[in-house]
Amino acid sequence: MEDGGKVFIEVRQDGTVQFHEGQLTSAEARKQQQGLKGDSDAVPAAIRPEMSGPLAEYVLLHRHAAAQASLAASPAIALRLMVAHAMAGSALWDVRPHELRARKDETQASVEGGASVAAVAQATAQTDALFKALNVSPALRRNGDDYRLCELFSALLAMSDEEVLAVVASVMARTLDAGNGIVEAVLHVCGTDLSAAWKPDEAFFDLTKDKRAINAMIGDIATLSLAESCRAETGKAQKQVLANRISGEGCEANPDWRPGWMQVPPTRLVEGAGSPPADAWTRIAGLFEAEAEATPDETPETRQDAA
Repeated sequence: MEDGGKVFIEVRQDGTVQFHEGQLTSAEARKQQQGLKGDSDAVPAAIRPEMSGPLAEYVLLHRHAAAQASLAASPAIALRLMVAHAMAGSALWDVRPHELRARKDETQASVEGGASVAAVAQATAQTDALFKALNVSPALRRNGDDYRLCELFSALLAMSDEEVLAVVASVMARTLDAGNGIVEAVLHVCGTDLSAAWKPDEAFFDLTKDKRAINAMIGDIATLSLAESCRAETGKAQKQVLANRISGEGCEANPDWRPGWMQVPPTRLVEGAGSPPADAWTRIAGLFEAEAEATPDETPETRQDAA
């Protein structure tokens, strides 16, 4: 604080508050570094600006319009500038990376230990190296100042189209919102194989409480008659039947089985019941599949009846 640092209070979307103590803006930090070089004692003489406020606005807005027109005609440059904005932000851009914050510690550990998080981390490390090779910090942070934005833009201009596209993919992955239709759209258009990204683990079984859904899973992995015979049993007992079917206890193993919630597209297990992934897909399916509106939302029962 004695060196001019400030305390910034960040109120996040989930209501948590974080204090950033002793921070300097990038501009203030650069001024301090210049002072360390021996320029701090020099007091610049006050010189009257050569433009009035209205004249400066006139010149700056005409230059802005010309820059807009140039960008509209230069897609390769515009792409690089867009990525720089996504990484640093500006007065008109407010982009931030997704923060993994689950209500349950078990969920947090399960997602963090998954193959998907590891794949994003690997892609991030590869694109971060491109910036570090140019002595530029690759950090994604909000409210970056104009210098930071230009620094990233300059680095991106030095990269090949292939490298820039890799940065685009990494930045977009890290700034993808969770729990909504855009996730379902991405999984659909990318043809994601969720069976390779996830498998039922201990946290999944612990968190699955609805006996209707558990019974529907048994009907899906085995037969409807087996599911019916288990219907009166406890949820714990039915989950054990499901686990046995996956691992092959007393039957043929089915390790690649995934519930409708974890398929692409997702399906609900209980007809008419709310299902966040299935509901999200239903809202946007018509944008990506012409036949989606005419296709009923399937459950394991309707699929087996059709067969």
